[in-house]
Amino acid sequence: MRKFIAAALLAAPLLASANLVTNGSFEADLQAAGTWNIYPNLTGWTGGQFGIELRNNVAGAAYDGVNFVELDTTHNSLMNQSIGTVLGQAYELSFAYSGREGVSAASNGIEVFWNGLSQGVFAAPGAPSGHLWNVFTLNVTGAAGSSSLAFQAVGVDDSYGGSLDAVSLTPAIPEPETYALMLAGLAAIGCVARRRKA
Repeated sequence: MRKFIAAALLAAPLLASANLVTNGSFEADLQAAGTWNIYPNLTGWTGGQFGIELRNNVAGAAYDGVNFVELDTTHNSLMNQSIGTVLGQAYELSFAYSGREGVSAASNGIEVFWNGLSQGVFAAPGAPSGHLWNVFTLNVTGAAGSSSLAFQAVGVDDSYGGSLDAVSLTPAIPEPETYALMLAGLAAIGCVARRRKA
């Protein structure tokens, strides 16, 4: 029983850190160094009417790995992914965002949607050269079975938009009180098991 309790306590932080997003850093799709292309879809992601622009260190370096995406392709576009979630479970959604180099904030907007509800618009002016990545973290709640995550370009429709990388969804790490409550519950199970044995 003690082994079970120890294993449960050790496994809890590991489970909390698993990224549920498929291809969150866009490295699953091959793009030659220093090039870009527009694809209808990427591994794990469904593109909108105007596809998804995948870049390999073009107009800035990736935040994680070598690839990142831009959603103002030939026109403002979007991408979405269905992710397995538990009803009522708290999750942390994070992503790296940067305005495109030399482009105003008005053209760099990306709106984030969770289960169809806007989680905000992220926009910033681009640096004179390269990226100025910022990581944003949002708290979201899971729906039964699966939840929908979407990113949409909402800036000026001019084929120059914000950059996105390192998309991650993880179960929210429980507060210390939650761990204490879990430990108390496991201890109670242990006491019941001992009494039955006796």
